[in-house]
Amino acid sequence: MTQSIVIQVGQCGNQIGCRFWDLALREHAQYSKAGAYDEPLSSFFRNTDTRHGVQRDIPLGEGKGRIGMLKARAVLVDMEEGVVSELLSEPLGEVFDNRMLLTDVSGSGNNWAVGNKMYGTKYHENIVETLRKSAELCDCLQSFFILHSMGGGTGSGVGTKILEVLKDEFPEVYRFVVAVFPSADDDVITSPYNRLMKRAFTEEKMFKCSLSLISVLALHELTEKADCVLPIDNQVIVHEYSLFMKQNLAASLKLCTEMLIFLCFFSSL
Repeated sequence: MTQSIVIQVGQCGNQIGCRFWDLALREHAQYSKAGAYDEPLSSFFRNTDTRHGVQRDIPLGEGKGRIGMLKARAVLVDMEEGVVSELLSEPLGEVFDNRMLLTDVSGSGNNWAVGNKMYGTKYHENIVETLRKSAELCDCLQSFFILHSMGGGTGSGVGTKILEVLKDEFPEVYRFVVAVFPSADDDVITSPYNRLMKRAFTEEKMFKCSLSLISVLALHELTEKADCVLPIDNQVIVHEYSLFMKQNLAASLKLCTEMLIFLCFFSSL
């Protein structure tokens, strides 16, 4: 059975990743009522034994297939430790391996250059070592999934650096990128530039491009280093959420009106 490693970069990537792991566990619980450690679960989780004070991986098929303590095949990266610390403090936090965390304190300040040039260079060896440790815990590593935002400094900057490292260190392993494009209402003023920096850091004339063209150029840069890019348009999500809230509000008002009419009718009897 093949395995995949999920790399969560920045605030956006880690928050999406947390929801992914929660959903994966819930769906497997519905699929496997016996709670067995099977092949589908081993693709994204390790089965570990910590009873003797030392974490030991239980290979698939041992321990009668029972689940000991699951550890996600995940690497958490953020140059501002707040989000990662919050994830670890939640009930789901136990599923993450503390050896697969890479954090800093000050953050990238929503600046692509800080994330890519400064932190990417500073933590290059740490990134390589953490990825290698995670890969060594796999029997047959098939792919990496990178979850990140195109607008944030860490997501766009460090995320690009990690993608570059994967291409150099693991050229035979598939690289899938889930990139979240900021909405038009994004309050981070540098997000359009961060998307552009991923394409051409030195081309000042490109700053005059429209937001749509910037997104296309950034996506082109990702396709040069990734085997597959799965873009998520946050503007579409915001639009759909607004429609959903309006529909719910209309339904709620209709229900309240019907209840009011019923109460008025009942009180008149």
